[in-house]
Amino acid sequence: MKEKFKKYLEEQFRSIRPTYAAMQFREETLANLMDRAQELKIKGIDDEELVYLTCIDELGDFQATLKEFDEREVKTGDAKRKISLGAVIALAVGFVLTLTYLVVGFATKIWHPTWLIMVGGVFAGIVTAMGFIVPKLVKNKKYLVLRGMAAVTIVLLSVFVFLILQLVVGLSGSWMTFLAMVALLLGVDTAIAFVTSFKFKFIELPVFVEVFFVMLYVILGIVTSVWHPSWLLCLVGVLFALGELIAFVAKRNAEKASDEKKKNHAKHVKEDESYYTTWKD
Repeated sequence: MKEKFKKYLEEQFRSIRPTYAAMQFREETLANLMDRAQELKIKGIDDEELVYLTCIDELGDFQATLKEFDEREVKTGDAKRKISLGAVIALAVGFVLTLTYLVVGFATKIWHPTWLIMVGGVFAGIVTAMGFIVPKLVKNKKYLVLRGMAAVTIVLLSVFVFLILQLVVGLSGSWMTFLAMVALLLGVDTAIAFVTSFKFKFIELPVFVEVFFVMLYVILGIVTSVWHPSWLLCLVGVLFALGELIAFVAKRNAEKASDEKKKNHAKHVKEDESYYTTWKD
């Protein structure tokens, strides 16, 4: 019996790559077949051929199982290679950035704010790594994680822009970058909500519009010192929210009217049909 199982498995496993993992899986499958054969014999099945055929039949579509196993192993191997390659690239980039920082520092004797070279490289590396993960998140429909990553990316970019404006350019109002960041965070999150058909996307949209105009009002007020009548910008978000509410209610009413029309049509068709098929006796 064992030799017959071995011969069967040897033929089946020729369809996939001869890896160490495949050999282990083959040994495990043989052990399972032998255990199952022993169970059948204990239950009183003495026919060796019947036991063999029953065990083989219980494997199901074994070729499909092997194909799935092989593909999974390939994906695992590819993932490990990508991680290794990413780690090597990260180390190389880190070394280049450090070397660049040291060369510029020793050449110019300016160590501040040249350290931003390294910070920018780290931020760029994080953003790039997230970019590689995004397609997989979209494919697996992990939209909540996607929105979180988008928020982290925007925060990192905003911090770096602030550091450039503050330390390199010397802009006094560079802190307003964080005001723009809040509007950008909500804007990107709202866009993702619409693309992924998020349940509360129509609530997020007016919130984003209101925050956008409030931030715009504050930034313009600080830059130009004109606070009146620019405060009217804040009302734009309110008007937009009211307009969206009206449009939403109108759409819902139209959908309900359409559903009622379909139900009434179906009811009349049924009643008309019964007119031709119903008799008093």
